[in-house]
Amino acid sequence: MKNFIVHIVTIAAYSIVMIQCSGPVSRLERALQAAGSNRHELEQVLYRYSSDPADSLKYMAAVFLIENMPGHSYYEGEQLDRYLEYYPVLRTMMQAGKAPQAAVDSIIGKYGIFDSSKLNLLYDVATVDSAYLCNNIEWAFKVWHEQPWGKNIPFEDFCEYILPYRVGNETLPEWREKYYKKYNGLLDTLRTSQKTDKEDPLHAALCIINSLLQPDQIYFTTTVPADLPHVGPDMAEAKSGTCREMSDFVLYVCRALGIPCAVDYMPVRGNDNVGHFWVTLWDKTGELYFQEFGESPQILKDSHIIRAPKAKVYRSMYGSDLDMTEKYSDHFLKSIEIPSSAIYSGRKPETIYLCMHSRSDWIPVDSTYYRRNRIEFNNICGGNVFRLASKHPGKIRFRSDPFYLGYSGDLHFFKKDKGTQNITVFAKFPPAIFNLRMSGGVFEGSNDISFRQKDTLFVIDNKPVRLFSTANITDTAKYRYIRYFGPNNGYCNVAELAFYDKYGNRLQGKPAGTSCGKAHDYHKAFDGTTLTSFDDFKPSGGCAGMDFGKAVTVSEIIYSPRNYDNYVREGDRYELFYCDGIWKSAGEAIASSDSLVFHDVPAGTLYLLKNHSRGVQERAFAYENGKQLWDREIETVFQAREIPEEKLHPSIARMSYEKTWEGHYTYTYPGTGWEKPDYNASAWRYGKAAFGTANLIGVNTLFLTKDIWVRRRITFDPKTIHRKKLFVRFSHDDDFQLYINGLPVISEKGWQTDATVEIPDSITRTMVNGEALLAAHCRNFNGDSMVDFGIYIK
Repeated sequence: MKNFIVHIVTIAAYSIVMIQCSGPVSRLERALQAAGSNRHELEQVLYRYSSDPADSLKYMAAVFLIENMPGHSYYEGEQLDRYLEYYPVLRTMMQAGKAPQAAVDSIIGKYGIFDSSKLNLLYDVATVDSAYLCNNIEWAFKVWHEQPWGKNIPFEDFCEYILPYRVGNETLPEWREKYYKKYNGLLDTLRTSQKTDKEDPLHAALCIINSLLQPDQIYFTTTVPADLPHVGPDMAEAKSGTCREMSDFVLYVCRALGIPCAVDYMPVRGNDNVGHFWVTLWDKTGELYFQEFGESPQILKDSHIIRAPKAKVYRSMYGSDLDMTEKYSDHFLKSIEIPSSAIYSGRKPETIYLCMHSRSDWIPVDSTYYRRNRIEFNNICGGNVFRLASKHPGKIRFRSDPFYLGYSGDLHFFKKDKGTQNITVFAKFPPAIFNLRMSGGVFEGSNDISFRQKDTLFVIDNKPVRLFSTANITDTAKYRYIRYFGPNNGYCNVAELAFYDKYGNRLQGKPAGTSCGKAHDYHKAFDGTTLTSFDDFKPSGGCAGMDFGKAVTVSEIIYSPRNYDNYVREGDRYELFYCDGIWKSAGEAIASSDSLVFHDVPAGTLYLLKNHSRGVQERAFAYENGKQLWDREIETVFQAREIPEEKLHPSIARMSYEKTWEGHYTYTYPGTGWEKPDYNASAWRYGKAAFGTANLIGVNTLFLTKDIWVRRRITFDPKTIHRKKLFVRFSHDDDFQLYINGLPVISEKGWQTDATVEIPDSITRTMVNGEALLAAHCRNFNGDSMVDFGIYIK
């Protein structure tokens, strides 16, 4: 009787499959058709799980995997197998204290340049057999059902975040059982705990990450062979390589143990030539966390990655990738429209790609359809340079000039104009954060070894833009000890220091400073090479200096910021390119110092500096007012361009990019009542807006501390606001509060550029006498800082 029932159930289930595959072609049938000769293997999986009603979820899981197989592929070939040796070789070499490049050179020396065209490209739907797929399904269901947090994972999440057998385009060994047996014991304490919430998958993830990803267990580097596919579960266990390999390893372990997670990524960073990958996790309430490199998970809404420069963020899914930009940005544009006048003439393609530049290439980060002479993209972060393109077999065709997308949605196109200009360059790639870490640093002199009594000789009030900067010392007093004292959160990063007398003679002495007890201590600031640097163990309070043995007069100090060797270097051969449809050469030159001048270069467009002697990092830049401008720096240049008065919005207090204003400010907590009009701020400093980090053009007063308080008094003709609506226009980075006449108007987290908030009538009524006190507080957590505000009339 039992066999009869099973037979009937099997026939019924088979009928369901046939119904799904009849009529209009279903997704499942399309996948089975794409399988070709492998169709029988996939159908065996469906028939296996359709034979028992108890396996209905497993049947649905099998359908999910097969429906989404088309499009998934992987490479096989001897060269790939050989190149994957890089990851254990990298681990061995880094353990031996050798540079990652040595591992790359070793692999290239043995096997030549990696070329994916020499590999076999195989498609999952045509090659994955029934045994592999069933084994994957069985192990995925086992861990889903047996782990205590499994009850909080719905089937839909199980399918996307535990069930998939691959993470990218890696080859497909069976890995679930191996990972389960190797790592499941790490969760024993959690499963038996009476204190920790064992039903929360985040706690399980914490156990894994804290056990397997300590700093001494991973070997992170961005120096890897180009164009390698995902390395697969065997090589991922080396825990060596880039953020992609680290994320893949966490994903394999978590899926093998029934912990839901995903990999989110930027196709290209907003300030770099590469993408970025990290792991996303969530607790049982659905709160999102992210984990990168060897760090512990952080709650997403409070993390630095929200403010990191970016254009798009996606979630890598087995089904289809999800646009996650809205989750990862507190300031993005819901839609941008490209005017048809900006599109190159000719036949319009159906699909248009939004591309970001990476070295001399343009990488697609989003796509849309050309519809009714309109091109619109959704959920895009501003502050980036883009270009439109279409794809054709073997090539990409540009469809517009490059353009900068402002934070407010403004588009600024770079197009070669008829004029020319001389361009002075100091670097081929933006200097990361290291030059910012010198802004606010000071040179001090003393005849007391402890610097209890000291004189300030020079303040670095702006970021260094070149490899060697000069501090001219006007103090003629003599000092035995002179030191560089780094700003807060600067880790006293400095690559080289040199002291000279008025005759140009270099002064010698004994190096001194705070020591971090590691290879990058203060001696690196005096070793004669800019390729090494002082990197203090503590973020603040570090110094590096010289004991001259006797009191001397120092007239000049040469200093170099910590760097990645991307500044112009004497003796290297460079070539400057400008964008005119394609990259065109403006000429070559050999550097005789740390700068180069290229004459009569076409104006108005983007530029790219290549070093033909060394290195691969280079990035497109704009050139305005005699300065190289990288990425977000372009924003304030376009804002600062002179705007005709008739085009300005009516205002009673303009922002600084329209008209410079001054105000009182302080970096230390001023006590209660600081926002009130009658508060006495005479002891505060007085300076020009905007307030912020030196890398942002338009900043006139440095804001390098954690907090700043600013007060601005304005006077105006009260008739101008009679029966009018007023609004505040403001920029801030990060958290910001603003008061008018002591009353709160704005309280925001994160950063905003040129945002607006309407002023309530109750506050406008306090301004009818033609006076107002604007008081703001801003707290900066990391990276850039900015404070600027004004009042405009609707």
